[in-house]
Amino acid sequence: MNNIDDMKGKNYCTSCGMCSAICPKDAIQITLDNNGFYRPVINEELCIHCGICKQICYKYDENYSKEKIKFHPICLSAKNKNKNELHNASSGAVSIELMKICLELGYKVVGVKYDYEKDTAVSKIASTNHELLGFRGSKYFQSYTEDAFKQVMKDNSKQKYAIFGTPCQIYAFSKAAELRRRQDKFLLIDIFCHGCPSINLWSKYIKDIKEKIKLSKFDLIKFRSKTYFWHEFCFDFKSGNKKFTSSKYGDPFYELFFGMDIMNEACYNCIARSSMVKTDIRLGDFWGWQYDLDKEGVSAVVINSEKGKEIFNRVIDKFIIKEFSFKEIIEAQSYGKEHNYDKQRRLVVLEDLNSNLSMRRIQKKYRKMLPISNQLKRMLKNFLKIFLGDFYIKLRQKKHKKI
Repeated sequence: MNNIDDMKGKNYCTSCGMCSAICPKDAIQITLDNNGFYRPVINEELCIHCGICKQICYKYDENYSKEKIKFHPICLSAKNKNKNELHNASSGAVSIELMKICLELGYKVVGVKYDYEKDTAVSKIASTNHELLGFRGSKYFQSYTEDAFKQVMKDNSKQKYAIFGTPCQIYAFSKAAELRRRQDKFLLIDIFCHGCPSINLWSKYIKDIKEKIKLSKFDLIKFRSKTYFWHEFCFDFKSGNKKFTSSKYGDPFYELFFGMDIMNEACYNCIARSSMVKTDIRLGDFWGWQYDLDKEGVSAVVINSEKGKEIFNRVIDKFIIKEFSFKEIIEAQSYGKEHNYDKQRRLVVLEDLNSNLSMRRIQKKYRKMLPISNQLKRMLKNFLKIFLGDFYIKLRQKKHKKI
């Protein structure tokens, strides 16, 4: 069998969707499975078993390994000088400036937009600054890529594209570009990725929020809002004059997200997360003691190619910049780390997310399945945040500076 139904792959499907985009016969469709992950479905009547989908697929790449880089990386912290851009971004507002300069240089930009009709994230192609506004902010689940990726891959013109995506999506684009010998057409920018949860988590969560505040549709959702400042994970939901902000303590979405038991199977030991050989620039939040007291947001930027360096240098004056080592950048990231999870808990929670149970019921049930040590750790963390706040952070910083 010479297509992605071949079970001999050493890795799991990442849900990137590139197999559908590159198929010459449109024989692959991306669908959402019962567990809330995008999966390819092959129409055997159309498939000619050419094997192109396997050539760009992460599952079958036995030579791909962690911690490889193709360029001596430039590692920076970056904070946008424009306070409005900084406020509207999830971290230091770097991606929006890169997107804008890419448009000026003749690129079209592929980014992720939230679809308020379907309550899902979708990869889109932007050619104007106005269209870029929908790409602002992180989205904490994987986007539906099939239509946008297919449009890019079927474009045989000299049009250039700047692709913003997860490391697994950028991996697939890089492989496709190599296969088609179109590397010069693409600027590849990915993120320091923690992993992608089941989309059923978001579907259940957003349904719960709508019922709670008695609204059927939102005009604006801010993932990782800075309402409680940068380090606090919360959502802002807006509809007309109504606004609701989720709690920064015990939010069910983030609790299950960071609990790691409902991620895509490919995320637990992801090679793409821990390698930058395929990307030009990697972006993320600069987590770590250096910026623990910063309340506005700071980005981590790793420039990994001459092309990435050239593009970033065109916008560098828009940021407050500091240089760091690669080790300092990745210290508080998921780079190079395997995520542990409980297989039985994962099965139970994925089943519950596909049931009629409410989000709160699922959260309570999930907590009871956790070891006592995990429950105590969560309670202690919330206690320190509530009662010690910045004092606790200053103690941590003092400890790090002594080391």
